[in-house]
Formats: sequence, structure tokens, C-alpha cells
Amino acid sequence: MSPKPRKQIKRLVTLNLRTSRKGIRQVLGDLEADIMELLWKNSPVTVRDVHTKLAKKRTIAYTTVMTVMSRLAEKGLLKREHRGRAYLYSPTQNREEFCSDAISTVMTGLLGGFGEPVLSHFVDTIGSEDRENLDELIRLIETKKKNEEKSAT
Repeated sequence: MSPKPRKQIKRLVTLNLRTSRKGIRQVLGDLEADIMELLWKNSPVTVRDVHTKLAKKRTIAYTTVMTVMSRLAEKGLLKREHRGRAYLYSPTQNREEFCSDAISTVMTGLLGGFGEPVLSHFVDTIGSEDRENLDELIRLIETKKKNEEKSAT
């Protein structure tokens, strides 16, 4: 049974990959990443809640946090509900789903642009890093083939 399709995040359509950074900072700015990490741990929250937490570690204007959170909502990463005089924000996906979509977007873009050289380099990189990873890749490919054969029949 294949996983149910998820709504692709708008942001990932225009993904900017920064390979010199680690984790989600490769696809999000530092403040965006910090905000998303906070919301994945605790949501729904107001801009004031996020500003209070961020201000403990750095000097930051409330309006800056508000602007970034509004932009994250426009990009489809956050949803907001009007409650009283404020908005409550929460992520549209959990962290794992976000990362999966980001990886999918990167791989689709690379394969569409470069095809075989990407696959070749991917296998070379995995093989040089750790033989167990290469064996796991082979296992995943075989499982995928078997599942597709079952689906076709």
C-alpha cells in the first residue's frame, strides 16, 4: 500500500538549497528554521509566544517575528487561526513530513536536470561512506521493485 499523497508545500516549489548549512537550514533561513523548530515542539502559539522565546537568546523585534511568521503562513508552512485579538499559528506538517517533502523536491529537481550522473554520484557517495548504506540502498530498491510488481498485477 503506497502512502497517501500529501499537500506539497508552496515554499518547496521554489526551494533554494544551501549545501553549506546543516539540516532544515539548507532550505530555510535561520530565523525561519528557529521559528519552525519552536512550533514543531509547541503549537498552536501566538507571535508574542514565539517572540518571547526567541528574545531570550537574541535581540529581535516583535515585528520581525510577526513578518516572518506571516510569510511562513503565505508559503504554506504555517496555518493561522484568528483568536480574539491575535492569530494562533501551527505548522501545516510535522517535522518529518516537511523534511521528506524537502528531500523529494531536491531529488526530483536533480534527477530532472541531470538524471544518470546524479544517480551515479549518489551511489558512489553512499558506497564510499559506508558499505552498509549501499547494502541498505540495494535492499530498498529491491523492495520498491517488488511492491511495484505487486501493484501492477
